[in-house]
Amino acid sequence: MSEKMKVPHTPGPWETKPETNYMPAQVWADGRLLADVFGESRDARKANANLIAAAPTLLAAARDALLLLQSVQEQTEEHADAMPWPEIDNLELAIREALCA
Repeated sequence: MSEKMKVPHTPGPWETKPETNYMPAQVWADGRLLADVFGESRDARKANANLIAAAPTLLAAARDALLLLQSVQEQTEEHADAMPWPEIDNLELAIREALCA
């Protein structure tokens, strides 16, 4: 997976706007509304909005972690007792899902 791969989503940073009596919690980027956020309570809606807004940062961190783990794996694979790395598979799956790849 290329480090400089183009992403199909709106670039970060994303920010939240709190729920009011007239509008749901929202996620915005670059002056554009990305999502109205719903949930079972005001606290849940705020938490959901924060999690959604963190998505670009989380994706970048996952990509960095994947590169680091792959580098470490390459250095340790020369040892006969090297174990599989399910974390690498998990990160690759999460990144593919996030990028709809």
